[in-house]
Amino acid sequence: MRNNNLFELLQNTVVGTIALHGFTLGYHNVAKHKEEILKFPKLGYCFYVLPIVYNEDAMNTFRGSNELYTVLLKNSSIVLGLQERANKMSVQTFDSLCLAFSKKILTINREEGTIELERGFQVKKLPLPFRMNDEHYSVKKIQDCSFKLGSIFAKRNENNIRFELNITL
Repeated sequence: MRNNNLFELLQNTVVGTIALHGFTLGYHNVAKHKEEILKFPKLGYCFYVLPIVYNEDAMNTFRGSNELYTVLLKNSSIVLGLQERANKMSVQTFDSLCLAFSKKILTINREEGTIELERGFQVKKLPLPFRMNDEHYSVKKIQDCSFKLGSIFAKRNENNIRFELNITL
């Protein structure tokens, strides 16, 4: 992918929405089988999705791992500046969430402070146009990574996520 396309991709609210849906779906697929945790991710988790999946090294590390400790063993630089990147990308995250809410892909549960999947979007990843559904295409990689990231977050409790990623929620 050329650099000018990368910048456009990172500024694209639709790609952010695809990533946040993938994250929420991945989280839910693991959490729905666990009694002790929320079935959907907390809103605060969403602000770390884009800074991770838009970083190619982090994206490749998460896609190849099933546990957070494995990710950090393979690539400890993921946590460097993650909080700052999340703060800088908060507008993109809000814009992507707003698009997902307006298109009724995601919803917010105010009582639990979670982001939930709307009916019809709870079973599979969002369909991508044929040309974007290639394993080598960046949007597909972002979608797959965000799904994996969600499933990894669902396996950890909030305190462990905070500590291991050196972030505040």
